Amino acid sequence: MLIVDLVLASGLVVLAWYAVVGGSLFRGIVMFVVFGMVLALAWAWLGSPDLAMAEAAIGAGVTGALLMIAYWRLKRINAVEPVDPSPIRSWVAGGVAVLGTVVVGMIGLASLEALGGSAEAARMMNAALPETGLGNPITGVLIFFRNLDTLLEVAVLLAAYAGARAALGSHRAELTQPPSSTPLFDGLVTVVGPLTVVVAIYLLQAGSQLPGGAFQAGATLAALAVMLMLAGRLTPASEADLFTKAGLVVGTLVFCLVGLGALLIDRPLLGVPGTWAVYLIEAAMMVSIALTLALLFAGAAALERRRP
Repeated sequence: MLIVDLVLASGLVVLAWYAVVGGSLFRGIVMFVVFGMVLALAWAWLGSPDLAMAEAAIGAGVTGALLMIAYWRLKRINAVEPVDPSPIRSWVAGGVAVLGTVVVGMIGLASLEALGGSAEAARMMNAALPETGLGNPITGVLIFFRNLDTLLEVAVLLAAYAGARAALGSHRAELTQPPSSTPLFDGLVTVVGPLTVVVAIYLLQAGSQLPGGAFQAGATLAALAVMLMLAGRLTPASEADLFTKAGLVVGTLVFCLVGLGALLIDRPLLGVPGTWAVYLIEAAMMVSIALTLALLFAGAAALERRRP
């Protein structure tokens, strides 16, 4: 329906504007989170549930939580915003904004011109999909046709974590004061925690046939870790143990090993030898994505249970 398209499009523009010029950091963060949720609705309306789940979980959820915790840390250290920004910075910011607009416009025009070949690409994908053993074309494209891009996405998360740790050094963050134990809240965590794990496993398994996959499952587990941190059940640790280090790299490592192992059976580099390898790669990526997002939120090298 045209009216829904107009409401979503205009709402995204207005929310994006207020997220940038909201008048305060807190209001800008709130508008950013709302923008992400409306964008998820837009992707769902356009028939892209995979993108909708990823945007809601990572774009609005985890990223919004990261921005919010950064805001409260700035408040705690009494950081102040510059009252009169330098004119040079304003001109540079304006130039970057204009350049970004031009680049986005060029990408949009190129995408419109490429629509003529999308039908042929779709036919090729539909013809090759039965051979992969997968029913979800999104997973098929990412694993079998854009495998290098998918590997780099996991590697970028690992690089972001390494950069954050290099910037923070041995700093140990204190997220919240652990709340006093209450039977109601303890019962809620006891129920929500296992259910969240079950949902993550379902999303991982369903990704081969339905919308879902490693990124959605990993973001779900990261959301559980964030809830436990804010509740004081998990606390940041300054030193990472062997299991944490292994979890951070297991996604990239397994993907690389499977991709290199494909050369031994006369398949192309990063070729996936079968459905079993898809599940292996996706499970490893889920662990790395969940752990990386949770540690980025915590700003810590590892997490540990709160000692009573």
